[in-house]
Parts: sequence; C-alpha cells; structure tokens
Amino acid sequence: MANLLLEVKELCVSYGDVRALLGVSLEVEEGSIVALVGSNGAGKSTLLKAVAGLLHPSGGQVLFMGLDLGNLNTKHRVDRGIVLVPEGRRLFQTLTVLENLRLGAYIPKARANYDESLERVFGLFPVLKERANGKAGLLSGGEQQMLAIGRAVMAHPRLVLIDEASLGLSPILTRTIFELIVALNQQGTTVLMVEQNIHMALKICSRAYVMKTGHIVLSGTGEELLANVDVRKAYVGERGSKL
Repeated sequence: MANLLLEVKELCVSYGDVRALLGVSLEVEEGSIVALVGSNGAGKSTLLKAVAGLLHPSGGQVLFMGLDLGNLNTKHRVDRGIVLVPEGRRLFQTLTVLENLRLGAYIPKARANYDESLERVFGLFPVLKERANGKAGLLSGGEQQMLAIGRAVMAHPRLVLIDEASLGLSPILTRTIFELIVALNQQGTTVLMVEQNIHMALKICSRAYVMKTGHIVLSGTGEELLANVDVRKAYVGERGSKL
C-alpha cells in the first residue's frame, strides 16, 4: 500500500473578510498524480499556495510525511521537498535557461545533487539543453513551461505542486506538457496539479478532487470522474468528451 505523502485536514484560508477555503481536506499518496479541478475562483490555487507556505491558513492542518508543517515558511517547505510551479511560470526572463535552472538548486540538498538533477532535467526536456545559454524570455510558451517545471526539479523535490501547466498553450503543446508531467512522475516525483484542461488532467491522474467555492464537492479516480455525468456536464462538456 502506498504511503501517504501529503494530508490536508479541514484547511481554511481567508483573504481579509473573504473566505477562500472552507474546511478543505485531501490526501496525496507518494508516487501518485493527483488533480485538483473546478471552475475559476473555486480556491484551487489558494490551496496550492497554502501547501507551499505562501499563504497562512486560519484553520486546519497541512501534514507532510506525517509531520505538521504548522507555520513553516516556504523555504523550509522547499527544504522538506515541497516545490511550487506557479501559474504564469514566473521565470527570470533576462537570465539564461541554465541560470534559471541553477536558481532552482539554491538549497544545500539541491546543490549537492546539482549535476544529477541537471542531467535529469535535460533528459526530460532536451530542448532546454539546446537552449541552455539562451535567454528565458526568448523561449516559446511551451518551452517556458518546461523551464518552470525543470527549475522545480532542480530543487530535488518529493512533491511538485503545478498550477495551471497548460495555461495559454496550444492543444499540441498541452499534450506535450502532460506527457512530460507523466514522465516526471514515472521517475518517482509525486505531483499535485491544478489544471484548467480538466479532461486531460483526469486522464493522467490516479486521483482527483473537484472544488467549488472553497469546498471539495467530489473525489475519486480520474476514470471515475471522467465517467461521472455531472462532472462531464459541468466541467468537461461535449468538446472535452471527443478529445
């Protein structure tokens, strides 16, 4: 039986008087891909940021490998193996691809594994090796997303949080990014992803949670949710059913 890597218990997060998460609970088993899906404004990105330590919950717990992360800041969570790939990539546009990757390996554990991690990144994303000395800002949208994920890999993570990997990408590049996420997972990295392309997210994940207005309203395997009529009508639609 797989080990439980991440456990979120009754998590509450507020922005001032606005309550964004209302007692959200979920589990991520080690070695799995878990998708968090739902409409815009449901609280999905807020949950990832709370797990990464960028937001402080007003209630509930985040447990990683059985330990309560409490008020640990983002750096200490990265030290423990939790890395966020943020929406919009947030690359250093004027730095080279290699310089961006090097910044991903800033913690001592990651520096000690730098050569191994760089080889892994270049194996997953050969185009980054070809463009290693080029500026990040000159990469295509798909290549920039590869670089953002590659930078996370350089931190030698156990859990990668990916926020909207396919945002702004063409259907062909979206498929490529999803294939690379699967390849990353097959190499042993656990993935918790927020994704707007719900059909493709459900196809690759082992488990998924549907969020609506700060709550988890449904959960199950990717196959179960793809087969769920209400999920298809609300989030996948007829176009998604033909993909």
